[in-house]
Amino acid sequence: MSDEGAMLSPYRVLDLTDERGHFAGKLLADLGADVIKVEPLEGDAARRRGPFVDDVPGPERSLRWLAWNVNKRSVTVDLSDAAGRARFLRLAETADVVLESFAPGQMEELGLGYEALSEVNPGLILVSISPFGQSGPYRDYRATDIVLWAMSGNMSISGEASAPPAQISDDYQSFLHAGGDAVIGALIALTQRHLTGRGQHVDLSIQEATSRGLYQITGSWDMTRRNLDRSERPTVGGADLPWTWECRDGHVIWLCPAGPGSMQRLSGLFDWLDEIGEGGELRAVDWDHLPLEEMTKEDWEPLGRLFADLFASRTKRELYDAATTYDFLLYPSATSADTLANAQLQARGLWRDVEHPELGRRIRLPGVIALGDGPIPEETRCAPALGAHNDEVFGRLRAGSARRNGIEAVASEAKPLAGIKIADFGWFMVGPLTIKPFSDYGADVVHVESTARLDSLRIVGPFQDDVPDRERCGDYAQVRTGGRAINVDLGTEAGMTIARRLVEWADVVFNNFSAGAMERMGLGPEAVREVNPDAIVLSCSGQGQDGPHANGKGGGGHYAALAGFNELTGWPEDEPGYLSAYTDFIAPRFNVPLLLAALDHRRRTGEGRYLDVSQFEAAVHWLTPSLLDYSVNERVLNRNGNRQPDAAPHGAYRCSGDRWCAIAVTGDEEWRSFCGAIDAPALADDPRFATLGDRKSNEDELDRVVEQWTIERDAFQVMERLQAHGVAAGVVQTGEDVLEHDPQLRHRNFYQRLDHPALGTYRAPQASFRLSEAPCELQRARLLGEDTYEVLSEWLGYGDGEIERFALGGALQ
Repeated sequence: MSDEGAMLSPYRVLDLTDERGHFAGKLLADLGADVIKVEPLEGDAARRRGPFVDDVPGPERSLRWLAWNVNKRSVTVDLSDAAGRARFLRLAETADVVLESFAPGQMEELGLGYEALSEVNPGLILVSISPFGQSGPYRDYRATDIVLWAMSGNMSISGEASAPPAQISDDYQSFLHAGGDAVIGALIALTQRHLTGRGQHVDLSIQEATSRGLYQITGSWDMTRRNLDRSERPTVGGADLPWTWECRDGHVIWLCPAGPGSMQRLSGLFDWLDEIGEGGELRAVDWDHLPLEEMTKEDWEPLGRLFADLFASRTKRELYDAATTYDFLLYPSATSADTLANAQLQARGLWRDVEHPELGRRIRLPGVIALGDGPIPEETRCAPALGAHNDEVFGRLRAGSARRNGIEAVASEAKPLAGIKIADFGWFMVGPLTIKPFSDYGADVVHVESTARLDSLRIVGPFQDDVPDRERCGDYAQVRTGGRAINVDLGTEAGMTIARRLVEWADVVFNNFSAGAMERMGLGPEAVREVNPDAIVLSCSGQGQDGPHANGKGGGGHYAALAGFNELTGWPEDEPGYLSAYTDFIAPRFNVPLLLAALDHRRRTGEGRYLDVSQFEAAVHWLTPSLLDYSVNERVLNRNGNRQPDAAPHGAYRCSGDRWCAIAVTGDEEWRSFCGAIDAPALADDPRFATLGDRKSNEDELDRVVEQWTIERDAFQVMERLQAHGVAAGVVQTGEDVLEHDPQLRHRNFYQRLDHPALGTYRAPQASFRLSEAPCELQRARLLGEDTYEVLSEWLGYGDGEIERFALGGALQ
């Protein structure tokens, strides 16, 4: 049962999903909903997928199952049986949301599609999670995580140029992107239900959810007609600047500053070197005046060697301690063992020791998704045993529980989030990705910038036609689809007066500045509450608002390494992979559900809330299975290229024209289908490959056999041929592919064309889900300060004279 004081405690969710939707149910449960996992009689298939506790298989021993099903209840229902379907429909009468991830059309075949469910419960929200959506040319394509990672475009820039494109070895990532978006879709639909009294169908595409983390490749193509690839790394002149450095017990990430101002950015590192009496040769370099454009690889090598020798003689812990003490931007490339021992996570209470009743032992896993007024969730319960709540749940049905949704239908043309007012102090990527769903679905958003403190996303590129300008950045234009933009200089007294009026007006006050920044400006949660007691305040900083490392500088690329993603990307013989700012796309999948849940709670209770979210902690949650494997089995998962224990062949295979196709064969019947597709039926019985165990034992040879076939063929033809034979396959798509050529994305109108005063026509993605009762309506990105007068006069109530005085005083620059 849900915690009665939790934000979503009034709501019941029926979770029919497989691994593609487990995270959605978990996140709703963490937010307080009563989530009932509805399993077949033999149990969810994830119960049979490793790793297992002590490597002993069993339905209650799967660590993947334990990771994504905490805080849920479990019942068993046979949906292949008429009596079982009738029982499920009776249960659906009591629910608010149903999550499902069957193949498109299967719910209808069972008599459990949206029309059937809404007939018994008009207020019900059905969320359908599928690889490519419920309609379109790829609707029935088979897909695993690697196929979706490829088709989304992520794989085209993941890994090293010298090796095949790589997925993240903890291989649920596309499903986690989708799960977060599924919760956002469900909660927007739930918000609209309070306006209309009606439920609706939420149709989510995992491909689209995963593509939404790829603004850099689509922005690069849309603005410059250039495809990014796996070779994209920082460079200085003709030399690569290393991102990853070997140290005594692993790797750290550190990027050498280059160009004017480098001495200032190196000052912390040099202070440490002075303290330990080293680095004289590095000190002697005039870093501010290096002839960057003339440097060659050979010019850089002696400098790089000095840094390499410095790092190689020390451990990750020694280097990270120095970086936090002397304030320079270096982070460990953490393993799961490092993450479990991380002092910041321990200080903030991320970990929960959960009692497993079947095993008679406690298991440590990430539990808290947000702090602030209190930890969310307040407690973490172990994933349920199969059918553990049958008597409890169905006993109440037999007793005649009332239907939960006695809401009268009301005609309303309002957008789902109409009337919600947001003061947005966010910036870079986490900020706009958190706010975008609100502006896209009708909220009144005011984004605060100034010429003194631009949103830095405006100035990092890619720029249209490679011409730098704050109004020509493709990434900014893609993610800032709507809202209003005002210029307010928070460094002036008048600017702070306007800011206080803005937070008094707002329902939500959001920022993703570094820890304590809003407090130092006089806009911390307590100051907001003084003028707006029922406001919802969410601060999303790198490592949270407190703890020993809260004040550390960093970005998404640093937190990806610190959480453990780099160690899980690439090939065992190579250094850890480079994932850019990956965690910038994880944190919003927590921020948005938290805000929507808090708004729903406030609608019922009148209570505001303060939410403290750590980008680092959000990322750690997405590696829970590998953390559990270390916590329980003391095994550190390492990067393994594209190999997975329960599939072979499984990888990205070279095709003609230097293109790649991801292929995943997950069973022996599928292997036979694959052999038929490549016109080699005898290969199915080859003793080297006949069973999964055989194929895993001969995987190098198997990969050579597969690539001998693919390399002579067009990647799209490989995908289409294998899919026609029921084999999961997908092209490793580029920015050009997803924007220009993907017929599925075009069918679903995922990228919409918008007209912009500086950019002309450009493209931006809508939500990864389609609401049957509400379209996602994008507006073009705003120019800097474009709406200042309108917002100050019409929304904040300032007169023309006051606005003129603000302008003359420099507050509106």
